[in-house]
Amino acid sequence: MQPSGHNYGGEPLERTIVKGVNRRSSPAVDAGLHRLSISANKSLLWFAVAGAMAMRSGVSRRAAARGLVALGVASAANGSLKALLPFRPRPQQLPAFLPWAPEYGGSSLPSGHSAAAAAFATGVTLVSPALGAAVIPVAAGVAYSRVHIGAHWPSDVVVGTVIGIGSAVLTRTWPQDSSLRQ
Repeated sequence: MQPSGHNYGGEPLERTIVKGVNRRSSPAVDAGLHRLSISANKSLLWFAVAGAMAMRSGVSRRAAARGLVALGVASAANGSLKALLPFRPRPQQLPAFLPWAPEYGGSSLPSGHSAAAAAFATGVTLVSPALGAAVIPVAAGVAYSRVHIGAHWPSDVVVGTVIGIGSAVLTRTWPQDSSLRQ
């Protein structure tokens, strides 16, 4: 944090983490994580997963719906918080951390991709732990990819993940009818 109160990027520990992540990469890993991250833009990955899950009736369809409800709440909460917090540049906006050309604008804190991933995965898990076990590693991969490609600082991902998990827990009893409840 600079004396003016504006956060101009990650703290020293976060800078070290981001540098370490980018130093220990390979072209194949970089490309794969970049594709994973891009697939989660505007939550398209989660809508596709929910669509596939909804093709089966019963618990799979309820889990998909619960994940999407949680994702919607997390997206609203994340956007509201992002608007209230001071601007924070993304690692890729700083010359020392530029693995690719910047493709994301806006403030880095909190990570919307991480919030959506955690919300969807937690929402699914609350309905079906077995389906959650399949979704959680993908969600974790999306969250990690955000640091790997320089779109977010580690703390941005942590805050986004907390927003996502909190949103899913908050919505665990919505709607009041039994259609989405276990």
